[in-house]
Amino acid sequence: MYYAAAHVGYAFQFAGPIASVVWLPVGVGIAVLYLGGLRLWPGIVIGDLLVNNYSTLPVGAAVGQSFGNLCEVLVAAVLLRKLTRREAPLATVRDLAGVFVAIVAGTVVSATIGTLSLWLGEAISGSAVGSVWRTWWLGDVSGAVIVLPLALAWFTRSPAPWLRGRLLELALLLGVVAALSAIAIGDGHHLSYLAFPALIWVALRFGPRGATLGITIGAAVMVWATTHYLGPFAFRSIGVSLLDIQLYLAVTAVSSLAVAALAGEREVLVDRLRASRTRIVVAADGERRRLERNLHDGAQQRLVALAARLGMATRNGDGATSPTAASLGAAQSEVLAALEDLRELVHGIRPAALRQFGLARAVEGVAARSSTPVELVELPELRLDETAETTAYYVVLEAVANAQRYADASSIRVRARLSGQTLTLQVEDDGVGGAAEQDDLGLQGLRDRVEATGGVFAVESEPGCGTRIRASIPATPLEAA
Repeated sequence: MYYAAAHVGYAFQFAGPIASVVWLPVGVGIAVLYLGGLRLWPGIVIGDLLVNNYSTLPVGAAVGQSFGNLCEVLVAAVLLRKLTRREAPLATVRDLAGVFVAIVAGTVVSATIGTLSLWLGEAISGSAVGSVWRTWWLGDVSGAVIVLPLALAWFTRSPAPWLRGRLLELALLLGVVAALSAIAIGDGHHLSYLAFPALIWVALRFGPRGATLGITIGAAVMVWATTHYLGPFAFRSIGVSLLDIQLYLAVTAVSSLAVAALAGEREVLVDRLRASRTRIVVAADGERRRLERNLHDGAQQRLVALAARLGMATRNGDGATSPTAASLGAAQSEVLAALEDLRELVHGIRPAALRQFGLARAVEGVAARSSTPVELVELPELRLDETAETTAYYVVLEAVANAQRYADASSIRVRARLSGQTLTLQVEDDGVGGAAEQDDLGLQGLRDRVEATGGVFAVESEPGCGTRIRASIPATPLEAA
């Protein structure tokens, strides 16, 4: 692989015996030692010795180059193992920084040893040491930032399915990268920046794998054009052209991979946040069920027994009109009222109808208890998963309660439709409008609950135009689960 990568550079005329525009073997060497193990270092030595042009270089200088190239890939691979995570070395900005630190450190070693070997072997003059070192170093950096991330992205684990039905989009974006790069080399003006929007987009949408493909395509077009005296980097002296194309390749790779890493970190953060919020909602629902059981089995039963005892005491008292009987009767009435309040509280925590019969019956119960007429336009016939039913129930309950208390509404309409794996819920009234999400216990609390399930929540409430609450909640029919 090392030998083949070098001859690709020779064939396309962007690599030479002394220094190269892009030296691809360095990326191959670092990737192989990182992924396959440092024990494979003899392959680097053999490959490098085979690609040396001994008719152009003194043997001592060629051997020095090979030693420098070996040190380069060893240093970079060791640093890469220490500074990045093996399972996802391009997934975060911190890991990406580790990749670039390893590349820079390793290539500095090779450029320094190789340039000194050429000077000591009298292959270059002392005045050329600086320019040769710079070209060597940037050529190695360019080769490493093209090949190494490509290997790391495609030969390490990736979130699956990373493509997920977007093959056509990926192909179109890569085609746009190639087309914009071709436009840049076909115009007399400096238009190399044209490919950047497409490179950024493919990095955002497809992460490190998409970014590395885009970088490779864009780099191939630009390097080929420059070596054939085309494009924005081919109209200056050879030294300036080399510097321009090498810096362009490095900036393109760093920018695209940084965008991909940032996008990946954002997606991981969003997934973790959503999972955390879902766990909180599930835990809250579990706590409600525990409170329901405790109230039903504890306080409610005690109040029922107390009311019965007070009734017996009233009947066994001195007389129905005695002060004691009247007091006992009043106490019994208070206990019964407290029992009714407690039942309402338990019902609000998690109604039995929701648990036993599902969302439709529970919503019908909300409508029956409402002091404002509620029109049930549509309700799902199927039972849904517990999270979806509970979330939808509380949206309806809160929306109806708000319409009764604050909106001065004369009618309320409720619609709940199951479409595929989404329950679309809408509650609207003809009240005064002007509802706002101001606290965690009202509409804001509903938004948090809905969005914690991965759903979407919206409120439309213009003053004088009523209020419309909409929620799209992920739902799984129990028959299909």
